[in-house]
Amino acid sequence: MKTFLLEGDITAADTFTTLSTRGSETAPSTQLPAEWSKIDRIVVAVTYDQAAAGSAMFLLRLTGSAVRGTQDLVIAGGGGQAVQAGSDAAPLTMTNLELTDVDIDVSGGDVIIVQAAMTDNDLGTARVVISMYGA
Repeated sequence: MKTFLLEGDITAADTFTTLSTRGSETAPSTQLPAEWSKIDRIVVAVTYDQAAAGSAMFLLRLTGSAVRGTQDLVIAGGGGQAVQAGSDAAPLTMTNLELTDVDIDVSGGDVIIVQAAMTDNDLGTARVVISMYGA
């Protein structure tokens, strides 16, 4: 089983942002391994800096020539109160989600586009990291 990892920052609400980095790689290949015919499992983590008060849902979108159709998944939710000047920062946790047996058909060797969105309130900059496992 091989792993495909991407990450990126969401800096605005209600807009899908392409996850386009992988560690120090600023422009990694988004071509799935040639032997993949499906995505078996997805592990995704989301955290945000709570620069504003409110709540939001986080969505993941898989598209591109490697994916048959568009796959939209709800991956996290969060919210809270913005930190006030002179006070301690409110604790934030990273939301992890593991989806097993997702069985998403893909065309190995083709390009996948992975995007994430923060809906409703703009909570500040959100970091999304996704790892997909295929066969």
